[in-house]
Amino acid sequence: MSMQPRPFPALPETTSRVARSAFRKGGLYLTIGDEIGHIFDDEDFGDLYALEGAPALAPAQLVLVLIFQALENLSDREAAEAVRARMDWKYALHLELEDTGFDYSVLSEFRSRLAEEQGAQRVLDRVLVRMRAMGLLKERGRQRTDSTQVLSVARTLSRLELVMETMRLALEELAVEVPDWLRGVAQPHWVERYSMVWRGNRMPKSKADRAELASSVGEDGAYLLEAIADQAAPERIVHLPAVEQLQKVWQQQYEEGSKGWQWRPAGTLPPAAELIATPHDVEARYAERRGKNWTGYRLHFSETCDPGYPRLITHVELTPALRPDVKAVDTIHQALKKRDCLPGQHLVDGGYMVGHTLADSQEKYGVDLFGPAPKNTTWQAKQEGGITTEMFEIDWERQQVTCPQGQVSSIWSQSHTRHGQPTIHVQFPATACRACLCRTRCTRSKGGRALQFAPSFPALKEARKRQQAEDFWEQYAPRAGAEGTISEAVRKHGARKSRYVGLQKTWLQEVLLASAINLERAARWLMGDRPAVTRRSRFATVMAAA
Repeated sequence: MSMQPRPFPALPETTSRVARSAFRKGGLYLTIGDEIGHIFDDEDFGDLYALEGAPALAPAQLVLVLIFQALENLSDREAAEAVRARMDWKYALHLELEDTGFDYSVLSEFRSRLAEEQGAQRVLDRVLVRMRAMGLLKERGRQRTDSTQVLSVARTLSRLELVMETMRLALEELAVEVPDWLRGVAQPHWVERYSMVWRGNRMPKSKADRAELASSVGEDGAYLLEAIADQAAPERIVHLPAVEQLQKVWQQQYEEGSKGWQWRPAGTLPPAAELIATPHDVEARYAERRGKNWTGYRLHFSETCDPGYPRLITHVELTPALRPDVKAVDTIHQALKKRDCLPGQHLVDGGYMVGHTLADSQEKYGVDLFGPAPKNTTWQAKQEGGITTEMFEIDWERQQVTCPQGQVSSIWSQSHTRHGQPTIHVQFPATACRACLCRTRCTRSKGGRALQFAPSFPALKEARKRQQAEDFWEQYAPRAGAEGTISEAVRKHGARKSRYVGLQKTWLQEVLLASAINLERAARWLMGDRPAVTRRSRFATVMAAA
């Protein structure tokens, strides 16, 4: 299909008259059409289409349909029906009342184009450009970020279900691509074993029978991979997605021993970040956090929280489930910088706060990362009167550290942690420490006191000091609003359940959802609705007065 750019259509007079007559007090979509108005142009999505071919439907209108769909959590059929039947949607889309809409499959096809060509980013970008033009975004204001889990659309599988389903999918793809070759290598018992999806109720009940079945499946997969690698096999089947996936899963789950193919012991499995959890969504990972476990991804929402402005989502970050929150900080700030939405102060929880993120946020982006600093967990910090690292004076130019008793360090060396972060090791003379009267509060080593800290330690030290201020928690209180946004996205729009397979399409789903929330909040703001003050019980009010 090709795109022939057209200006966004004017609002038809009949649609305007009928809709205003039906919605005398106004409405959400009427406000979006009147007050927010023109957001997208066809040219914004020109690179998603070929230069020749049948003309496509206007992408500027289709992307609005996807946003409205996310706003009401509709299926493709329901969204296409709303375009055909609802006059408030027609009003916002500037369609004639007689417009018959389009087939629901158009939405899936357009979503695929957006996902493949990184089109999701430009959707949120264009919405924020419009919000800024309307004066609803404050420059260098306050923002807050929080994360939650997103469940993969694929069902969570046990190890035995995983290998059996991986084998089944490989045979299904080979049956389509090379049926004659497969007919010659397939074993007779494969038809009964891999023709249907195996679920828990079909699995053997005893542990020994399950282990025997797992070993037999391992033999089947190894036999198939050996046949595929044979010179007589068609060359192209080695690169089929299901075959490559079969090879990866077998490498991860099995090892060949004297008794044939057996499960790998739990201690020899690859890291969880690399371990395929389901063949239906190879990017999804199994994760545990605060007593909850899921298979899927991790979602980060960043939003504004300035008084006198609507709460608008400025960035959506979707990462593998096992990626720590702290690793998302730099990516979030990079994205905010590109769209000129960097905050002056960024409110986050402790999961985003470590020394290097504090330092980098200030030095690279001029952002004050504000939140509870990581606690000092050393025994000195837990002991009354203990001498902690914060009490030492660091001379970065001379590469020396002075302890509270005036003793200067003798050794300064640099290395890296297992996570690749630079770290500094400092050692004090053993003779001086042994003679020190504060030794019992300083070190338990037989030699001198040793310190280890990062180059970003001053930023961490300052954050810990700031946390001791009386008004710290009062300043930090607005961060809790991020949890409200996540709750709204989850309960009203289904943000915690992916509709699609793969990280890229799931990210597009969350970006469309964020754009929908922004349009709704901006429209409600323009209609006079303001965020309500947190309600307080009568009992709490009476006791506060007392």
